Amino acid sequence: MIKLSLGVICLFQWGAHVKSTHLIEVNEIQNLTKGHVLYFYENQDQYILNVAEFITSGLELNEYCIIIENDRNTPLIKKRLTSLVNESHLEKVMFINNYDFYYAKGDFKVNSIFDYLPNLIGGNSKLDVVVRSWAHIEWRDEREISTKLLDSENEADKIVTETKLLSVCAYDSNRVSKEFKEGLLTCHNFLVKEKV
Repeated sequence: MIKLSLGVICLFQWGAHVKSTHLIEVNEIQNLTKGHVLYFYENQDQYILNVAEFITSGLELNEYCIIIENDRNTPLIKKRLTSLVNESHLEKVMFINNYDFYYAKGDFKVNSIFDYLPNLIGGNSKLDVVVRSWAHIEWRDEREISTKLLDSENEADKIVTETKLLSVCAYDSNRVSKEFKEGLLTCHNFLVKEKV
């Protein structure tokens, strides 16, 4: 039997809606071990560095990492990782294309991270594994998706809070309206302040 502590990918569709009772601003993600983290990024280079640090800090804790990312950023992240960790450690890192993950069924739908776990842990069903997640959330039209995203973020907040997991939700700050940002702030424990 697999015992999992799983960093939820921001967008599960379970349970009742809850709101985070507090929001703590942090400067560094790699020092966190649990929580529902919101990251509005502005600087592409800093974003790549933060993803790589998130992964390496997880690997240092012997955690598996699932990274939901686009095809433009994935090679940049992998290149950065090759200078930071040895290749054998990268076996604990799974990259999933965010478009495939969120639009696999033709419309924005959330897949379960559980669908990806057997491939990541290689069928080692007797292992106790900890999985952290990073999701770069992108969409076609904010008006089309904002209600679905906020509902899903509230669901994820409940799961992350109850299970004391670590899950980062990354958004391009240029694509997030003031109203949408305010909604996202209510369902996360941590807000990352990007280094300048």
